[in-house]
Amino acid sequence: MSEAAGPATCLAIIAGRGELPKRIAERRAEASLPYLVVVFPECWEDWMSDHPHQRHEFEKVGALFRALRKARATHIVFAGAMNRPKVRPWRADLKALGVALRALKLLGRGDDAMLRGFGQIFEEQGLRIIGPREVLGDTLTVPPGALGICGPGARDKRDAARASRIVSAMGALDIGQGAVVADGVCLSVEAIEGTDLMLSRLADLPAERRASCPPPSGVLFKGPKPGQDTRMDLPTIGERTVTGAVAAGLAGIVVAAGETVLLDGDAARRAADGAGIFVYGATPEELAAWET
Repeated sequence: MSEAAGPATCLAIIAGRGELPKRIAERRAEASLPYLVVVFPECWEDWMSDHPHQRHEFEKVGALFRALRKARATHIVFAGAMNRPKVRPWRADLKALGVALRALKLLGRGDDAMLRGFGQIFEEQGLRIIGPREVLGDTLTVPPGALGICGPGARDKRDAARASRIVSAMGALDIGQGAVVADGVCLSVEAIEGTDLMLSRLADLPAERRASCPPPSGVLFKGPKPGQDTRMDLPTIGERTVTGAVAAGLAGIVVAAGETVLLDGDAARRAADGAGIFVYGATPEELAAWET
């Protein structure tokens, strides 16, 4: 466990939906290290009641900062899926009024710029932001190589390389972390809807639109944006991503190895092996070699 969130610190977990914040809370509990789960109304999940937690409203940031100081929180980690907050200025406390204009401007930016801005607000309160990897270690991310029994073929590798270039180009504009390519054709790109809805949309694509690359074909690539603050938002896959790729008629999934969170890896591996598709962690060197 990283010294950044060690015995001398209380870790505040800003918890969104999904498995990741739960894993972080459980790791801290198992190690008997101090922590506090902070949750906003739309993100409440039943597991949180088994951990020290507090519910807060986005507009009551002054109350949140006071609570974190009272809890002696020194570090903070953002984990889990969270929708962009709907700011209700009439509910704001005095502290929130001071950052309201900054928050409204941030909501008009891309995800990475928005998260960096909100992170800066927390850092100005003396809180150090750490990434989930500093708590959970390398077991959090997809390792290099095949996750299960299947691996990508030559065509799949070319598609993955092209999809990775698309993600890099989109990422430079702070748009998304995923793209799907089949036989060199870009079938879909991820924007604000997220990977699951992107794959669902692709599954509904009329057959004539994929006449040149009928299922099963195509690769979903996921990786961080260029220069992304990976403390606050890493690309993520899990069993749901695998089932979504199967429903979309894809041959498999390639992700940036060591930079993509893997949720419930055993379930994801079983789902991939059962469907006969691959999940592969690619290094930058591999992606560069696959382009040729």
